[in-house]
Amino acid sequence: MQVETLVLGMLATNCYILFDDGDGRAAVIDPPGEIKKIISTLHRLDLECVAILCTHGHVDHVAGAGPLSDATDAPVIIHPMDADALASPRTRLVGLMGGMMSARPRQVLTVEDGDEIEVGTLKLKAMHTPGHTRGSMSFYLPGALFCGDLIFQGSIGRTDLRGGSLQMLLESARRKVWPLPDETVIYPGHGPVTTLGVEKKSNPFLMGLD
Repeated sequence: MQVETLVLGMLATNCYILFDDGDGRAAVIDPPGEIKKIISTLHRLDLECVAILCTHGHVDHVAGAGPLSDATDAPVIIHPMDADALASPRTRLVGLMGGMMSARPRQVLTVEDGDEIEVGTLKLKAMHTPGHTRGSMSFYLPGALFCGDLIFQGSIGRTDLRGGSLQMLLESARRKVWPLPDETVIYPGHGPVTTLGVEKKSNPFLMGLD
């Protein structure tokens, strides 16, 4: 497994390109816009985007999903509770500000908790982890968790926005994330990567979840 990280957009969103050496197929996770940079990186790495994964529906994670899907013919994968955000007026407005005609992608696949997503030789497990939004998802494969705005290094995602719930976020972390191996690398929606073991020991928002 290889991960290329692009920090894009006004809110410095982590956009991840996930692929396996020698396979040539890749997933783009949380494209906030700036799709020329994403496509340029795909070309540089000689990769074909076959899936666009959105951890949740906030505009800084989905504004580029439609244009990137149209450019690559890859489906956008999102939880059904957040799927409407792909065509919301706010998403279209941010897209236009970034020079993109952002509209609902032609190909949208919704996933539920426990579904498996194949990206070339890689198989990711979709995990419904609500709290930041009702449809927040994390994508897991052994050794790595792409959790959007669920957990950050030393912090957690906001729960004061529409659809957010601190109780649900903590329960998502306790039930879905805490059972994973401590060496699991957490790839958050913003900020540096961390590991589950580190967050169990030092994240003040998640103390006492065991």
